[in-house]
Amino acid sequence: MDMKKITKETNLHQALKESPNAALVFASYHMGCASCSGGQQETVEWGATMHGVAVDELLSRLNDGEAPSKKKKASKD
Repeated sequence: MDMKKITKETNLHQALKESPNAALVFASYHMGCASCSGGQQETVEWGATMHGVAVDELLSRLNDGEAPSKKKKASKD
């Protein structure tokens, strides 16, 4: 399957359409982009910034096409 590359400028809902695992990737960062009405206008970069996520890491995960494993949040140890 040929996916379009998701960039910083891609809006969040378009990323959800382009990447089969985007909803899981966003959820692994606690980003509710799949249900957010702002996702129609806001970019991946904006969403990452608002959620304190490194945009390059997020883009890498969105574009790799693999389902994410459980995202590790900051360790409590």
